[in-house]
Amino acid sequence: MTESPKPRAVSRSGNWHTAIPLTFGFLALAAIVATTFWLNQRAQENFNAVTADRSLRTAAIELRSNLQAAESSQRGYLYTGNEIYLSPFSVAKGQLQKQFEHVEAGLKSYPELKAAGDRLGLAISQKMLEMDASIDLKKNGDDARTLSLIQTNRGKALMDEANVYLSGIIRATEQRSIAGVQEQQKNTSILRWVSIIGALVI
Repeated sequence: MTESPKPRAVSRSGNWHTAIPLTFGFLALAAIVATTFWLNQRAQENFNAVTADRSLRTAAIELRSNLQAAESSQRGYLYTGNEIYLSPFSVAKGQLQKQFEHVEAGLKSYPELKAAGDRLGLAISQKMLEMDASIDLKKNGDDARTLSLIQTNRGKALMDEANVYLSGIIRATEQRSIAGVQEQQKNTSILRWVSIIGALVI
């Protein structure tokens, strides 16, 4: 009778030759998964940041628009004495505080703009006091003091100051949004290369 062939013993070197590529393949796959997870997290964070920046930018633009509307109404009333101009003034004035609160809340993620936000709030409140004072003088028929108040140019200086701060806030939101888009493009490129290299290793 012929003896059945004995099974060959698998050498340890053969096990290592199998285990090493499998280990590298597993690590490559783990790198792809980890990178994808991290980039998804960053994408969500960027999306939230862009949404907040857009909300702050909108609030700043609306605040500037209402401040300009209030000033235009004030000038119309002072020039004509017609109280019909005070209706849009009252509406704009009512919206200013609410919109400034939105801007102030949005600036919490911009610590570098805290001082600008404080100065903006002060400029707006002083501007509103100046407009109220001029309107009250006009209502009381004191045209001389009204003209004297306007000629100090304090109202114009306060308006210019508010515009400077609002423009700075709007630019800051735009710059951060652009930086977020650039980071997202960079992260997409990283994921592409990690996937390509990982696929080759696997």
